[in-house]
Amino acid sequence: MTVRVGFIGTGGIATSHLLNLASIEDAEVVALCDIAPNRVEEAREYVNRNILTRSEAEGVEPRLIEAATYTDYRQMIRNERLDAVYICLPPFAHGDPEHAALDANLHMLVEKPVALDLRVANDILRRVNEQGVIATAGYQLRYMGFIDKAIELLRNTVIGQAIVLRFTRTPGTSWYHRQDRSGGMMIEMATHQVDLLRFLVGEIRKVYAAAATRINNLDNPEYDIFDVNSSTFTFDNGAVCSFAINFLTGPSGLPDLRGVHIFCKDYILSMDISLKVRRGDDIEEFGLEHDPMLEEDKAFIEAVKTSNPAILRSDYLSAVRTLAVTIANDRSARSGMPVDVSDLLRAEAPQAAW
Repeated sequence: MTVRVGFIGTGGIATSHLLNLASIEDAEVVALCDIAPNRVEEAREYVNRNILTRSEAEGVEPRLIEAATYTDYRQMIRNERLDAVYICLPPFAHGDPEHAALDANLHMLVEKPVALDLRVANDILRRVNEQGVIATAGYQLRYMGFIDKAIELLRNTVIGQAIVLRFTRTPGTSWYHRQDRSGGMMIEMATHQVDLLRFLVGEIRKVYAAAATRINNLDNPEYDIFDVNSSTFTFDNGAVCSFAINFLTGPSGLPDLRGVHIFCKDYILSMDISLKVRRGDDIEEFGLEHDPMLEEDKAFIEAVKTSNPAILRSDYLSAVRTLAVTIANDRSARSGMPVDVSDLLRAEAPQAAW
């Protein structure tokens, strides 16, 4: 079976998926949709240029993207015979496209965050559960080559504390610096590290955050997202986490400080582009091994082809729970009070409550 795929949104993250799908034999991209038609053509040109370069280097026949172009995703879904869609949209645009895909009973890979509003995500999750479609989210860190080793190590010890550091700069996308469009750094970007913590350590029960807009608004009065954020997470299993992020650094993002560090009874695990396991003075390192986004795309196509969602590492339910943690963080920072994530889910996304 060839999995016939359509794209809703053809920005930067979509081009990464498109390049991957061109190398997956069982995938065929048949339609591309974006409200800006020039963006579709720019994406197609960029991807095909890279496919040609890669094919020449590998000495294989190129599989170029020759998909139909649309500016209306509903029309694309009506006109094309699709098995699945990639929904690669800004955070504020989620909701209606997912429901349109569900109306057609299409399987979905939804880029993170899956919404800005838990109630929107809850309605989508309810339909996913009712219809039994395969729905995954773009949390590719779960597919890093060393993750299985990290899971094995964490399963056999007691976790005391996690420390997460991520320092970078605000992306140049026009909507990013607006809270009502992106949700801010924790909801849109650091969601990857939140999701990784949930995957490795367990469910996050409580969030207590302090955040502010300190510097990036000085030259841009429309900049209204937090540019500094320090948080404390408490896990269901009793472990705790210190989580510090900001948008105050240059391109390097202070690489010596970033990463996820998990302190256990027997060792310390440090993850960024590799896994380092520290036992006293001994350090064992495990490499990335492969492109995690490519592995994510392979898993999605295989899941659709075989009707086997069990091979996916991030389902839509889990993505909603990750969204809840990041929204709890934002609300705690604004209220000055801790937020219980399980209470938040029961109130606004009961389909994802535990």
